[in-house]
Amino acid sequence: MRSEIDVDVFEGERLVQRCACTAQPFPDGRPGAIWRGVTYPLLPGDRIDVGATQHREVQGQPFAVVAGEGTTWILVSGLASALTEARDRLEAGGIRVAHSGRWLGDTPEGSSFDWFLRCEGVVEVGQVGELLGANRTVVQTAEGRLAVLEQHLLEMRAALARLADELVVATRAPSTASLLQETRSANHDAILEATRDRVRELETRLAATPPNPAPARSSTARLQQELGAVLVALRPDVILLRDSLQVAVGEFASRTAFYRTLQELPVSGARPEGWKALRGSERWWERHVSNGQDDSGRAYARFDTRSRQWRLLLGWKGEQSRDIDWIRREG
Repeated sequence: MRSEIDVDVFEGERLVQRCACTAQPFPDGRPGAIWRGVTYPLLPGDRIDVGATQHREVQGQPFAVVAGEGTTWILVSGLASALTEARDRLEAGGIRVAHSGRWLGDTPEGSSFDWFLRCEGVVEVGQVGELLGANRTVVQTAEGRLAVLEQHLLEMRAALARLADELVVATRAPSTASLLQETRSANHDAILEATRDRVRELETRLAATPPNPAPARSSTARLQQELGAVLVALRPDVILLRDSLQVAVGEFASRTAFYRTLQELPVSGARPEGWKALRGSERWWERHVSNGQDDSGRAYARFDTRSRQWRLLLGWKGEQSRDIDWIRREG
């Protein structure tokens, strides 16, 4: 039997993806294929149904822990019951799961995962292993954390360069400049120094992050880094808050609507067309965002008149109360 085959992965009648899978026969000789850590019966036409009840768990199911900015993603494999079990075990251990669902991003090299559980705060790998069970193995990955830090650093360096240019223009103003011009120059100077402090802080944190022992980055990390660099180049006036980029990369089946959302933010800072005011939060706007499957995504944006930048938070309908509370705390 072929060791690797191209398989159409279905969940009932819905095509999930087409990909190469390792062929793995069942003990009774029936052909099977491994998809994301589970062996499924291989159906005619080289297809599998991940919603089928017949499956065989691969021993030593792995999990991965990907740290973000104040958030931790835990990735697991298996059927929907594996997600439910993982959530129950984590929450019983005192870890709050803010959001969970099918993992739509790529995964660390050599492993693949079906589900994600996005947890609040920093969660240690050892704690996750204790709660999920000793029979699971951890996939070490630092790429997610590195990608988040590098994205923030790219954004702040772009902001620093732009502010430096604006400060040069301000200091070249004629000696007869008005008091308003002098005030603006002073404001730019303060913002510039604050941005420099932030860049230094990020550089220190990035240098302190231990390198990943794997020789190559996962495709998720590469995609996240590349997407972050593109956003900095095309929309340097948009700062993604918290872990918005990781949400778009790993939790959205399609990022097309997310890109349109970024495009809708006017450079002038005016109200984005089609957005509505966020009740109880001054100068914040919100809109629905399609995740490629439904409109349960949410985007919140506010224009900072001092830095002349949009600040955007990407989230979900089910987390709206939590996100709005965070927005109000941040101001």
